[in-house]
Amino acid sequence: MEQSSRAERKTKRRKTNRILNTAIAVVVLLIVIVGFTIFAGGNDEETAAPETAPETKQDQSTAVSDEETEKEQAADTTEEPAETEEPVEEKEPSETEKESADEEKEVVVSEGTEPNVEKEIVDPNWEGVGTTQSGAHTSSFEMDSTDWEEKEQALAYATGIPQEDMTVWYISGNGPQGAIGTVSPKSNQDEAYRVYIEWVDGEGWKPTKVQELEENDKGR
Repeated sequence: MEQSSRAERKTKRRKTNRILNTAIAVVVLLIVIVGFTIFAGGNDEETAAPETAPETKQDQSTAVSDEETEKEQAADTTEEPAETEEPVEEKEPSETEKESADEEKEVVVSEGTEPNVEKEIVDPNWEGVGTTQSGAHTSSFEMDSTDWEEKEQALAYATGIPQEDMTVWYISGNGPQGAIGTVSPKSNQDEAYRVYIEWVDGEGWKPTKVQELEENDKGR
């Protein structure tokens, strides 16, 4: 009787152990499955997140490119009218500009074509030497007259010889408002010039031509 009771208790313990082991195994298996599911799900989310990021950047880049294209098109559209602007009318040159243009004219020097004339000089920039005379002008050949003095000023101006260093050999009339004078520097009386001058109202005597002579034909 005691042996059969022991055998029954052993059998019950074995069954109990099997049930416990089975339960433990089931619990462990569930833990493994749940842990795997959580781990696998987390990796999927981490790997999925970078996939959507490039698409967002690409969309932003595309949007920026579209905006730049629209701005360029708008700029081109606003610049087009400039090509159709009417040309600006050219203004007439002012008196100052005309005077500046006259000052830039070149002096004309040519070989003499008259007897005893070595070369001829015409300067388009010559102006009247000024005058203190008023009213109707009458050319005077009196050596102490104002008109004679102003003639000498014009002869010195045309030749570049200072008036105080200039010898006046001869001044004669050349029409009602013209004159011709022959002069030379005091330092070299063989160097002689024949100067043509004319009267300009309000400006005085103005040189028109200078002839450099081969020899002084009035100094002898």
